Parts: sequence; structure tokens; C-alpha cells
Amino acid sequence: MKNIIDYIDAAFDSEQERESIYKFKQNLVAELTDRANELTHSGLDDENVIYDLIVSEHPDIKEEYKEEQRELKAKKRKSHTAVLRVIGSVLYFIAAAVIYLGISFLTDAWNRTWVFITGAVLVYVTYLMFLSIGALTKRRSVFHPLSRILLALNIFIYATIIFLVLTVIFSVKGAWLVYIFAVLAMMTADGIYAEKAAERFAIFFHIAYIVPAAAMFYIILSALNIIPWHPGWIMIPASLIIVLAVIMIRISIHNKDKELEETEDDSEWKEN
Repeated sequence: MKNIIDYIDAAFDSEQERESIYKFKQNLVAELTDRANELTHSGLDDENVIYDLIVSEHPDIKEEYKEEQRELKAKKRKSHTAVLRVIGSVLYFIAAAVIYLGISFLTDAWNRTWVFITGAVLVYVTYLMFLSIGALTKRRSVFHPLSRILLALNIFIYATIIFLVLTVIFSVKGAWLVYIFAVLAMMTADGIYAEKAAERFAIFFHIAYIVPAAAMFYIILSALNIIPWHPGWIMIPASLIIVLAVIMIRISIHNKDKELEETEDDSEWKEN
């Protein structure tokens, strides 16, 4: 046991004694003592062999200490973040309620001001969704279907907030176009997320969205009288040309990459 204690102490010779180091050393001594007893009960009676086995299992005690400290800091950070989020959420709803009541009493437009508090609640829902998307993305390195759905729902909720404001507060005609813009935003966000998440089939999402995106643009531009409904519909079949162009470009890039890999392999073979 003395050899093990000396081994642990030697790892911290250059470190100033601190409470965290002292606790770590105590826990490690207890752990390694249990391990030594376990080896003894298994039939090993040579102390030198036991010592060598334990050292081989813990070759860098100082690094173990640093890793433990990193984990403790991460847990504390997570705990502080959770507390701050709870406090922030409470303050957010208090502020939203005060502003809603203040505006409502001042204007006496209760039939319209409900949009404000409804929007505040929906914004908070999207905040929770964004936190979920971040957690799901970190958990898996591949494109996560649930994250994709939550991202689309987020955009739809924001579109609903804008629609309510335009309809109830400003009585804007054609506010329904907000949802067409939302569909475009959903497809764009989904494609970007797939790219950022290193989804292997991200290019297929991009290609699949081209024709629907063209249809959305056609509806928006025609509804706003920027282009006529007829023959503006030509935009939709014309988008197929873009699809074919993207496919051809992608195939060309793939073939060039393949040729480059083959050239590099040949060069390495000749060198060897």
C-alpha cells in the first residue's frame, strides 16, 4: 500500500496542495486499495506484480484528476445554466404579463391586445424547441428526424405569430401569404440543417425542394401581382431545368473527385 500512496503523491509533487487534490487523492487511495484487495483475493500474492498492474491501469493520475475537474465544472455549469433559465423564464412571463396588462388598460383594446400575450407564450414555446433541437443535435452526429420536425414547427409558430399580428392588429389583407413564406423558410432551414449536420444525403433534400420552392415563389409573386397568374405557372416546370442542372453538376463533381482519388492512389503505388 505504501508504494501505491507514494505513486499517487509523486504524481502531484509539482502541484500545490489544494482541497480538490486532497479529496481526489483520498478517493483514489480508497479505490486502488479496493483494487489491490481484489487482486489479492484472486490469487496474486506478489506485491510488486499487484503494484505494476495498478500502475498500468492508472498510467497518468494527474490527467485523471484534470478530467475529473473538467467533469465537475461541466456539471456546475449545467446546474447554473438550468437555474438561470428558470429565473429568466419567470422574469420573462412577469414582464410579458405586465406589458400586456399595461397596453390593454391604456388602450382598452382587449379584443386585440390578446395577440401580444399569445405571441409571448408562442415565442417561449419556440425557445424550448430550440433548446431541444440543440440537445438532440449534440446527442447524435447524424441528421436527426425529430430535430427536423421541431425546426419546421418553430418556423410555423413564428409564421402564426406574424399572421395574427397582421390580421388582428393591422387588418392586412392577404396575410395568409405569411404561411407560403413559412413553407419556403422551412425548406431552406431544413436544407441548411442537413448540411450543417453533415447529412450524407443532404443533396437529395436540396434537389427535392427546388420544385416545391418554385411553386411557393409562383404563388407569392402572383398573389402580390408582381407576375400574372398566367403564364407565371411556367416557373414550376422551368424549375425542373434547375433540378437537372444541379444533378449534372453534382455528378460532374463526384466524377472529378473520383478521378482525383484514383490519380493519388496510382501515385502512391508508383512511389512504393
